[in-house]
Amino acid sequence: MVIIFSIIAVLFTLAGSGAVLHFGGFSKTFLARALAYAAGVLVAAAVLDIIPAGFGLSSAALSYGMLTALGALFMLETFAAHSACSEFMEDCHVHHMGAFAMAAMTLHSLLDGFNIAVGFAPGAVAGLNVALGVILHKFADGITLASLLLHAGRSRRDTLLYSLALAAATPAGAFIAAPLLKNIPPGAEAFALGLSGGSFLYIAMADILPRLHKAYDRLTPAIFPLGFATVMLIRHFGD
Repeated sequence: MVIIFSIIAVLFTLAGSGAVLHFGGFSKTFLARALAYAAGVLVAAAVLDIIPAGFGLSSAALSYGMLTALGALFMLETFAAHSACSEFMEDCHVHHMGAFAMAAMTLHSLLDGFNIAVGFAPGAVAGLNVALGVILHKFADGITLASLLLHAGRSRRDTLLYSLALAAATPAGAFIAAPLLKNIPPGAEAFALGLSGGSFLYIAMADILPRLHKAYDRLTPAIFPLGFATVMLIRHFGD
């Protein structure tokens, strides 16, 4: 299941990049609404599935894992062009996307694969919710990456190759993490869940939600809690 959902995440990343290459992107209103829903799923999956599972194993290890994720993502985004830039919600002035930027973005994609693998540790229902959050987020990642690469002067061919490489990092992260999560001590599993839950909260609350306040779309506040409802419905019918 982990690898299957990781491959679906690849397809969603490429779908986002391909849409930009073929159609020139999406309207800011559509993106704001799609991201509002994705943010709702990310927050709810973290709060309802990942964090409670880790807390039951070791509250201290969970907390340290969350702090590690928050600190690491902040440092990564210092070098990642797609986060240093204001992205698709505003006019974007892209700095040079050098080796550090691409490495940071690759690590971010690896972490998405790690999150999918960790999400299935507490059970199938939690794994489904986590995978849904990653998949929705990867679609937006694909849109953002292709837009920034084209804006930075990259060719369409280079943009497609970069998108493919970064998309492939997600199943690579899941492939590496999945065997390591088997038969690990409870404290280590709680720390891994903290990494996953912390990264979900960071992506939703530091990356997505601040930009949505600039969209000025009346439906966005109503769409955000729909992500909560989706996770709760999956939990209800999965139990």
